[in-house]
Amino acid sequence: MKARALPGWAWLLAPVLALWPVWLWSLRRMGDGSDDPYGVVALVALLLGLWRERRSFLATPRRSWLLVSLALAALAILGSAWVPALGRGVLAVLAVIATTLALRRPGQPVLAWLGLGLLALPILSSLQFFAGYPLRLVTAEASLWLLRGLGHEVQRLGTALQVNGQLVMVDAPCSGVHMAWVAYFTAFATAAWLRLGDRQLLRRLPWIGLLVLGGNSLRNTLLVLQEAGQSNWPAWMHEATGLLVFIGVCALVLRTVAAGQGAVRALPATTATGVAPWHNGRWLVAASFLLLGVGSLLGRPMAEARPVAAFVEWPQRFEGERLRPLALSPVEQRFAAQFPGAIARFSTGSRVVTLRHVTAATRKLHPAADCYQGLGYVIRAIALRQRPGNGGLQRCFVAEGQGPALQVCEYIEDAVGQSFSDNSSWYWAALSGRSSGPWRAVTVAEAL
Repeated sequence: MKARALPGWAWLLAPVLALWPVWLWSLRRMGDGSDDPYGVVALVALLLGLWRERRSFLATPRRSWLLVSLALAALAILGSAWVPALGRGVLAVLAVIATTLALRRPGQPVLAWLGLGLLALPILSSLQFFAGYPLRLVTAEASLWLLRGLGHEVQRLGTALQVNGQLVMVDAPCSGVHMAWVAYFTAFATAAWLRLGDRQLLRRLPWIGLLVLGGNSLRNTLLVLQEAGQSNWPAWMHEATGLLVFIGVCALVLRTVAAGQGAVRALPATTATGVAPWHNGRWLVAASFLLLGVGSLLGRPMAEARPVAAFVEWPQRFEGERLRPLALSPVEQRFAAQFPGAIARFSTGSRVVTLRHVTAATRKLHPAADCYQGLGYVIRAIALRQRPGNGGLQRCFVAEGQGPALQVCEYIEDAVGQSFSDNSSWYWAALSGRSSGPWRAVTVAEAL
C-alpha cells in the first residue's frame, strides 16, 4: 500500500522548528517590557494567512529556494558570534519566506507575508533608536511650517519647537514610528487577505510612507498647539487627537491597498504540479534542518559575549556634591547587560547617579526609560528640562511601580561638553562625526 504523501505546507515546519532559538529570543524580548509586543499581532496575521493558503502550496518544493532557506537558517543559528540578535531574527524570517517561495504558486502574496514576518520581530525599540531622531527632525520641520502658516511665531531647536516663546518637545512618541508600524501592518495584512500581487503592493508602499509622514506631522502640529497653550481643548483631547489621526491614516492605507483588489484572481484549491521530483535530495535538506534544531540544544543559542569593561577614572563630585560608590542595582544591572563600555553607580545622599562611559557610537546605549519599563515601572510626565548651570537640555520622566515614585533625568555629554537629551540624536551625531568621544551618559534618579 502506497504511503500517503505529506502536504506541501508541512515543509514550512522544517525552518520554523530548526530556528526555535531565534523565536525564543524574540518572545523573551517582546515580553521583558523593553519593547512593545505589537509583533504578536503581526505573527497571528501571518499564521492565519499561511494557513488560509495551505491547500494551494506545491506538494514538492522547489529545490533552489529550499536550499536558500537552509543557508539562511544555518547563518541565523551559527552566526551568533558576528550577527546581532535582531539580524538573526531577520535571517530567520527570510528563511521561512524562502520556504514559502519553494512552495508558492503564481499569485500568492509573498511580499505581504514577508512584511508581516518582519513586523512580527521585536523591532520597535530599534526603529525608535535608529530612525526616531531623523523622523522627529522631519516632523518638527513640517510642524514648524504648518504653525507659521497659522500665524504663530515658531523656531526649531533640534527636535524641539519654541512656539510663541514656549519650548515644546517633539519626543519619541511623536517620531511616527508606532504610526508607521500600524500603517504598514494594515497594508500587509490587507494585501495578504486580498491576495494582492507583489508588484501592486510594491507600487503602493511609497504612498503609505507619505500618508504616515503627513498624518504624523498633522498630529504633532495639533499636539504642539495644545502643549503650548494655543488651544482651549480639554486635557483628554491630547489622546483623542492622536487616536483620531491614527484611525484616519489607517483608513486611507486600507483604501489605498484595497484599490488594487480588482486585478486579483482567486486561487483554486487544487495542488499545482510541474516541479520535478527530487526525493532523495529533499529528505537530505529536511535532515539538515533537523540537525540545526538539535544542534542548538547542545550549545548556547543566541548567546552574546559579555563585554569587558575598561578602566575608567570616575569623577569624585557631581554638580558640587560628593559621589560615594554604590553596588549596581537591578536597574543598573540592566543597563550593564551587553553594554560595550564601563558603568558605575554613585550616591550623593539624596540622589543616585549612574554614569556610563562610551567610546563609540553604539545601539547598546539604551535609554533609561527602556530599562525602567523593562523592570516593570510605568513611565509618565516625559519632558525636557534645563540642566543646572545652563549646561544644556536633559530628558526627565517619572517612574512609578516599585516603592516611591522616582524622578529620573538623563543626558549624554561628549568630550567638548556638548550634551544630548536623547540617545537617538546622540547616535547620529557621533556616527556622523559632529560629536567627538569619549562620551558619558548620565542618569540621575531621586525619590519624589
